Amino acid sequence: MTDNVINIPKLFGENLQKLRKQSGFTQDQLSEKLEISQKHLSMLETGTQFASASLISKICETLNIEPAELFERGLSENQSTKLFAKIANAMELSLKRDRDIILDELKNESRLISNEIKNLR
Repeated sequence: MTDNVINIPKLFGENLQKLRKQSGFTQDQLSEKLEISQKHLSMLETGTQFASASLISKICETLNIEPAELFERGLSENQSTKLFAKIANAMELSLKRDRDIILDELKNESRLISNEIKNLR
């Protein structure tokens, strides 16, 4: 990682691992509280996956921390601004993806219900 490029998932993961350990949780304990698999938590901590906005919120609530603590790196003001812009964009994309998945599931359910109603007639 160079000074100009911030690997957000890796930074997030390193801070998550540090904060988890400071709070006295094992991966198994925290993953259970977050209602995710231990493997998912491990992937978050290694930076191979990034958390959704709702999971970040749940992590903060569980560890009793502010979201900024998951992204701290002793950054300059300019780097912080860029980092938070990237985070906001990533969270927005995640929310849109989640919304699209839910809408697709609702459409499929609606089609199934319509077909069942037609079959009852």
